[in-house]
Amino acid sequence: MAAASAPGLAAGVLGAFCLVLWFDVISCEQLSSAQSVFGVVNKSVTFLTASSTPIKDILWKKGKDKVVEKEENLDESVYPPFRERILLNIVTGDLTIFNLSSSDEDEYEFESTSIKDSIKFSLTVFEPLPSPTLNCTLINETVIVQCGIPEVYSSHRDLITYSWYCPLAGCEDGLESSILHVKKENDLSQEIQCTISNALLNSTSSLVLRTCVPADHSRHRYVLLAVPLLVIVLIVVFLGAFQRWRAE
Repeated sequence: MAAASAPGLAAGVLGAFCLVLWFDVISCEQLSSAQSVFGVVNKSVTFLTASSTPIKDILWKKGKDKVVEKEENLDESVYPPFRERILLNIVTGDLTIFNLSSSDEDEYEFESTSIKDSIKFSLTVFEPLPSPTLNCTLINETVIVQCGIPEVYSSHRDLITYSWYCPLAGCEDGLESSILHVKKENDLSQEIQCTISNALLNSTSSLVLRTCVPADHSRHRYVLLAVPLLVIVLIVVFLGAFQRWRAE
């Protein structure tokens, strides 16, 4: 009987162990996950610890390097390249970094003996967004407009999204593609706009659809043909009048 129940007991113990391990893994993942924080070059960003307990000692790290350290009853120590670029709240532990640069991107960690677990932040720094480029062409009675980002811009292009303002039937606001299609039969005197955005910034460019359609130069061709004909008629009339005058 005991032998028969041993496999069941082993399975139960293993299941309980896996259940505990499963919850432990979730807890570890939650504790180790970093909060996403976004900043802009030359601007500032603040990491909020949201600590509800008085902080006695503080250590902020960027990756494995120290940013600032504050021990109880001692002055804070700020490490390069953050000297004269940070503000530390010695009560809450909040950290503000000024004059951001792309090199400030990294994972930041807040440690203190006053809290059980460290707090991590993942910082992403954006360059100011350029104006999007708008290029268009007419293909099979459809105007195709391409919204692009200048090639020289390389700051997190993968995090940029697109949206459109188009007041015409057949296109809708908020389209997320970088390409817009508009039928030529629409009112091409209307202006459309493309907006590129990331987590913090946006930039917009506009385009009048009429500029995408080649102008009809047929009238101009008729005028150009009429001018020499008019000159010839005038010459004939002048010569006829001149000959009559001489004959008299």
